Amino acid sequence: MTTTSALSEALCRDAAVLLESYRSGAWVPDPAERELAEGLARSRWDAHVLRAALREVPPTVRSGRLVDVLAPAADIVDQEPGVGDVVLQLRVLVDALTTWP
Repeated sequence: MTTTSALSEALCRDAAVLLESYRSGAWVPDPAERELAEGLARSRWDAHVLRAALREVPPTVRSGRLVDVLAPAADIVDQEPGVGDVVLQLRVLVDALTTWP
């Protein structure tokens, strides 16, 4: 298994865990994290778009759980053909955050 494959699997798992935490109410994103998610929901996803979105977030979001999952994805999203599962899992997470309960 390559390092990128291991990172892809870890990111899928982390995004799924964060989604479950959100759905169970254990994690509540702050408004700026929701704003980040809304911006990403309307974007095509590639490394450039993810990095640009992450550069513009306030410091409070930078230390949050959503960025912990998105930042590593920006490093691999364009590097390996098998990262489609990562992008899909992250998009499911972002879509959930943009749909208010």
